[in-house]
Amino acid sequence: MFRIAAQGAPPTPRQKQHQLEHQLPETLDAPEAGPLLCGGVTVFTPLAAFARPTSRVAVVGIGGLGHLAVKFASAFGSEVTAFTSEGKFEEARGFGAHRVVSSRNPDAIKKLAGTFDLILVTANARLDWDALLAALAPNGRLHFVGAVLEPIPVGAFSLIAGQKSLSGSPVGSVVGTATMLDFAARLDQTVRRAARRPAPSRPHRALVHGNGPYARLRHPRRLRIIPTNLGR
Repeated sequence: MFRIAAQGAPPTPRQKQHQLEHQLPETLDAPEAGPLLCGGVTVFTPLAAFARPTSRVAVVGIGGLGHLAVKFASAFGSEVTAFTSEGKFEEARGFGAHRVVSSRNPDAIKKLAGTFDLILVTANARLDWDALLAALAPNGRLHFVGAVLEPIPVGAFSLIAGQKSLSGSPVGSVVGTATMLDFAARLDQTVRRAARRPAPSRPHRALVHGNGPYARLRHPRRLRIIPTNLGR
C-alpha cells in the first residue's frame, strides 16, 4: 500500500491531509513504480484522453518523459513516431517507436504533413512549431507536457483550417495515477521498467538518486514513496 498525493505527485508532509492510498498491483514493485508516479502519469494522462489503438502518435523528445510516452503509446497499440536527436534513434526504437525522425530536421518533419492525430511534446526546447502543427492530421492535437520556456507563436489560421487543437496538462490525478499503475502492471517488464532494482538494503536509492539504465533520461528529483506497512 502506498500513499499518493492528491495531484498525482509523491507526497510531502504538508500534503498529508490530501493523501489517498492505492494498493500497488502485485506484479509492480516500488522501484518500478517510482518513475511512473511522476513521469509516467504525466504522459499517460494525455495519451489516455486523446490516443486510441488506431491513432498515429508522435512523441517529441526522448528524455525522462518522452521514453515513457513512447512505451505507453506503443502499448496502447498506436503507431508511434519519435522526434529526437540522431544519437537517440536506436534507443527510441528500443522503447517501441515504429519510426524515428530528427527533431532538428525541418525537411523531414515537413514530409510528414497531415500525418498525426496526436503530437505529445515532452521537450522544453525551441522547435519548428509551424512544421509540427502542419504535421497534424485534421482534428489533430498538439499537446504539451514539457515546460517550453519561450512563447510559442501560433497563427489562428493554422488551427482553424484543419480544426486542430493546442493543449497542455500537468502531472495527473489520483484516479489517473491508479489507472496508470494498473495498466503498467499488465505490461511486459521490459516495457514498464524505467529504473534498475536497487539493492535491498537501500530501497530508496533508485528513486532518490535515479540510478539505473535510463537514469540519464530522467530529470533527477526526489521521489518519496511511503509504504504504509512500515513501522513507525
